[in-house]
Amino acid sequence: MSRFIWYIRQLLPLTYRTVYEMSGDKHFTVWKMWLGRCYAIDDYVIKDAK
Repeated sequence: MSRFIWYIRQLLPLTYRTVYEMSGDKHFTVWKMWLGRCYAIDDYVIKDAK
């Protein structure tokens, strides 16, 4: 059943978000995935307010 749901989700253009750290900088990334391909990728660097 879960495999069927995975295939159905691939047919919809869904939005994903993540936060990660690379080289000491924090990044917030938003992208869309449709049919297993990523597009409309936006990457933001989060700066500390000091």
